[in-house]
Amino acid sequence: MQNYIAWCNDYSKNTGEGKLARKFIKIKFSKCKVKIICPKISFFLSNYVLQFFGIFVLWYYYFAGKKLIYTNYLPLWNTFIFLLSPPGTKFGPITGSIQINKIKNFKSFLRFYTFPVLYKLNLKILLFRLNKIIFATNILKKYISKKDKKKVFINFVLFDVKFPKENSGYKKYDYIIYYRKHENKFFNHHYDYIRNEINKGKKIIIVGDKFNLKGVQNLGLISSSKLTKFQKKTKYTLSGDDNLLSLFNLECAQNGVKIIFNYKLNFQIGKINRHFFIAYNYNKKKFVKY
Repeated sequence: MQNYIAWCNDYSKNTGEGKLARKFIKIKFSKCKVKIICPKISFFLSNYVLQFFGIFVLWYYYFAGKKLIYTNYLPLWNTFIFLLSPPGTKFGPITGSIQINKIKNFKSFLRFYTFPVLYKLNLKILLFRLNKIIFATNILKKYISKKDKKKVFINFVLFDVKFPKENSGYKKYDYIIYYRKHENKFFNHHYDYIRNEINKGKKIIIVGDKFNLKGVQNLGLISSSKLTKFQKKTKYTLSGDDNLLSLFNLECAQNGVKIIFNYKLNFQIGKINRHFFIAYNYNKKKFVKY
């Protein structure tokens, strides 16, 4: 049995990144003994600072002769992680996002013009370092060339995911929405949509960061067990524009919640059970077929 040291910025059971790390370790290293190193100082330092701290930790264990894993908070744009981590480090799953909305500020400008360059550069670095690159979703599949597809595994989040046949049972709430204060996740058109649904008398609950809009019920950060209970009592969720196949969205679908999403992300669906995905055109303010 091989022994590994795994650096995880987040190994929580109640966060998307934590759940993704746990799934990755459980599936890819099921026959190995893995020691998880997750910093307790994470409450005081940003995830970006912790990423670099993790590199130093892995170098310490590298010189101690250990096999290494770097998991979660691995956006494909972060060149430093892929360049500076010790030789032989296993990475995964790789994440990322695309810009599907208009450029409105400096951050979105950088994301639109800089990230694609970094994606292509870092993909080459990973292809050189790894025998197999594991991507969490298919959001970045357009950056993978045909010749490199054999060395890339996409949609790791879908591994062992099963969808129910229909959205059955009594539904107390109309929407459950995971909200994060992030410049590439929620936009004004999401606020407008939610505001219109509130005016229609819809019952909307928010998990995650506080959503400052009168008429919604903010639950904050809740445990996975409580989240599941709320999802089973809800009809719909509203997806952010950064990634349709987020763990939250997939958990919603598995619990019978239908996902309303920006139609520009319909390329992500593929062969997934389309019954749970509803495309919406925010410009025309109507649902569309895909």
